Amino acid sequence: MDDFFKRFNLSSPDLTKIMVEDFVTHRDRESYKTQHMRMSLIRQFALFMNRIGFDFYVYPDELVPVAKTFTPYIFTHDEIKHIMNVVDHLPNIPQSKYYHLIYPMLFRMLYGCGLRINEALSLKKSDVDLVNGILKITKAKSGTRLIPMSWSLTDYCRRYTENMGFDMFSEGYFYPSRDAGKYHRTPVYIKFKQFMKLAGIFPEGSVGPRVHDIRHSYAVHALEKMVNDGQDVYCTLPILAAYLGHRGIESTEKYLRLTKEAYGSIIDSIAPLYTDVFPEVVHHE
Repeated sequence: MDDFFKRFNLSSPDLTKIMVEDFVTHRDRESYKTQHMRMSLIRQFALFMNRIGFDFYVYPDELVPVAKTFTPYIFTHDEIKHIMNVVDHLPNIPQSKYYHLIYPMLFRMLYGCGLRINEALSLKKSDVDLVNGILKITKAKSGTRLIPMSWSLTDYCRRYTENMGFDMFSEGYFYPSRDAGKYHRTPVYIKFKQFMKLAGIFPEGSVGPRVHDIRHSYAVHALEKMVNDGQDVYCTLPILAAYLGHRGIESTEKYLRLTKEAYGSIIDSIAPLYTDVFPEVVHHE
């Protein structure tokens, strides 16, 4: 913001309507979310400066669009099974000889570890420890982290590497493209839509869930399992946050869109923690 206003060559602190409108104008190739953040920034800055004695133009609150809240799609356990059944029966096509091997492995890893799609596709062979069942995630928002896999997923990884003919001590991607480079996420997005239609999850013509919703679903299902296993709810969220690569539990909480399937067991375990927050009101005649 400071750099933006340098071109006005101000000799004293000032913020006019023209300056503000210029600052909040939509910019080329910019998302509307970014523009919205800039509107909020300049408005709050002006309000602060006016509180300490300046007379800055305040961008009207009614012109700041309300940020849309996005509700992720949470797959049920049965829907996950249907997707896996579809990818397990992909045909062997000549133009992509690894197609029928990569997708069953990729979607099992996305769901079994709650990975972001770029984290999975960026995995190198050296990042996958088949002895201890641990993934080393280096292309993550919060830096490098280690992800333990279930033994069943580790076993599937071993069979995958054998079928792919991998030398796990050599260089290369765990999900290679046809030219041995990094598998691009665009075909994954396209294929995922096809897989969901084949699985009967959403009808033709609808937008449908995203690949990233598998990560949301993992978060809900993982919390559900921890609660059903009798773990302390105070401990489960920090554990899940660390596993997902979040800096704090606030980010993890956004993932926990509780479906009817998970609602009962999770909410029932959390409810006793809040019994005294809203005490019962005794009505007197």
